[in-house]
Parts: sequence; C-alpha cells; structure tokens
Amino acid sequence: MKSLFIALIAFVSLSAFSTSQAGKNLTVVNQAWEKLGSRVVTMTGDHDEILVTATEGVYTAIQLRILKAPIHLLNINIIFGNGDNENIVFDKLFTAGSETRVIDLVGNKRIIKKVNLNYKSAPTQKGRAVVSLWGRH
Repeated sequence: MKSLFIALIAFVSLSAFSTSQAGKNLTVVNQAWEKLGSRVVTMTGDHDEILVTATEGVYTAIQLRILKAPIHLLNINIIFGNGDNENIVFDKLFTAGSETRVIDLVGNKRIIKKVNLNYKSAPTQKGRAVVSLWGRH
C-alpha cells in the first residue's frame, strides 16, 4: 500500500512537471515571433517594401515567410529606427510555404522602420507571392 501511494505521488509530480514545461515551451514559441507586416509582390516589379511602426517594439531577429507562389529573393535591406541599415543577400528561389533563415540583428534589440525587398520574378501559374515579415523580441 505504501509503495502504491509513493508511485501515485511520483506520477502526479512528473505529470505536473511535464505539463508545466510543455506549456512554457508552447508559450515561448507563440510569444517569440510577431508578424510585422506582409506584402503581395508583383511579378512585374523588382522591389517592394514592408513598413514597420516603432510602436511595435524592439527586435533581436527577423525572418521572411513566403506564401502562395515562389519568389527569387535577391536581397533585403533592413532600415532601423535610428537610420542605420543592414543588407542581407540571399540570391535564392524560395518556394511557396518556405521561409528564410533566422536573421539575427546586429546590435541585438533594434527598432525596425522598414524592410526593402529586392527580387526577380519567378513565373508561375499560381498567382502572386505574399512575403510576410516576422520579428522576434
């Protein structure tokens, strides 16, 4: 009887710990990334921009996610709140449903004013690509 009681306490303790850990990880994943904006890119153009307001806070990293159609992304230029900029070269075809690598921002916590996209058209029968900008606090 005593061993059954000890086993029950151990089970409840482990269940509570694993549940709280899973909840913490899920919360971190959900709160870590925030959608900053998106742009439907025209395949007749070669550049677009995603405006970000300073009221959305400071970020340590960004990532682009591509939806609906492929895009050949040449580079992006991140313009920060203080006027500094950072150019990231990709020169890569991203398929619909793909994402760029996580881009850690120089200087750590930065306010992002806008991100300029430079790309080449990727002919497709599937419509126009949507590029979403995500930021991590």
